[in-house]
Amino acid sequence: MAHLSETSSAAPSSAGGSEGQPGSVPEGAPYHRVLAEEKRRIGRGILAIVLLHAGLVGFGVAFAQLGGQVDLLLGRDSVVTSGTEFTPVTMATTYASTALLIPWSMLIQRWLYGVKGGSLHSVVGAFRPAVLGRAILFLAPVWAIYMTVFAALEPSPAGSWAVADLLLMFAVTIVVVPLQSAGEEYGYRGLIFRVAGSWGRGPRSALTLGVVVSAVLFATIHLSTDVWLNLQFLAVGVAFALITWRTGGIETAVVLHAANNVLGLLLALALHADLGASTDRSSGVGSVVYLIPVVLLAVITAAVWYRTRRDGPAVTPMRASSQDALPTAGAR
Repeated sequence: MAHLSETSSAAPSSAGGSEGQPGSVPEGAPYHRVLAEEKRRIGRGILAIVLLHAGLVGFGVAFAQLGGQVDLLLGRDSVVTSGTEFTPVTMATTYASTALLIPWSMLIQRWLYGVKGGSLHSVVGAFRPAVLGRAILFLAPVWAIYMTVFAALEPSPAGSWAVADLLLMFAVTIVVVPLQSAGEEYGYRGLIFRVAGSWGRGPRSALTLGVVVSAVLFATIHLSTDVWLNLQFLAVGVAFALITWRTGGIETAVVLHAANNVLGLLLALALHADLGASTDRSSGVGSVVYLIPVVLLAVITAAVWYRTRRDGPAVTPMRASSQDALPTAGAR
């Protein structure tokens, strides 16, 4: 198992790779240390975080206005245009805008750090189907059980929905919401986790900075004033960052995030819940019941950590030339 030591370096001196190739990633680096350099470049990191949030807000405003205009053409009284209806168009544009954080995060990383955007998928530079499949097979059912229990303990107020709206929202939930969930993962467990991780002098401080900064910013964007909700958001941020570090990619975090958002919306639609009320994050809406997902996230994180205990966190692979230079088994 890899140990975290402040006196050892978990990444090469340059994010451009050990051979200085533009767009390459350093060899043998854990996920959050891919952008690490000899100089911490804190100013550049802050610029990356600002640009990410500028995109989050900008895409959201632009898509909201677009959706509002479409609803006006359809004769709908959308909440975007100071109306009272939460329409399928509003839902689709809201979630689609966040999905744009996927290419936006990649573009920021490439522009400011010269590292290929595709490296945000995982340490191998690709979205790994095997890791995704295992997460869906083992973790999605667990999350479905939790969501069902939670819906029973914390029922949402009922709303009134037309059948056509329910069907359209079902389609949006299946098609668009997983991309929205992935967008937040690429932005927070991807780009920000790496940016903050590059500020640490050693592996331990880098991991601490990456986890704390990404988790706090993730909780902040949800704009909640309720202590229980903020505790849950922080727990999600910490757990997903640690899982990303241990597995070497964001696939598992994407599955958990998508399972939470998709299953939550599907349950709300099935129960004809008032989606406006269910997204209320003001003080007093939470309760001690929100400790359930916090505990579940801790258990899942511990399970992932245990599964990777022998080899430690996944790291970027060695290049062929570097592997050839290693001594063969039994060599003296």
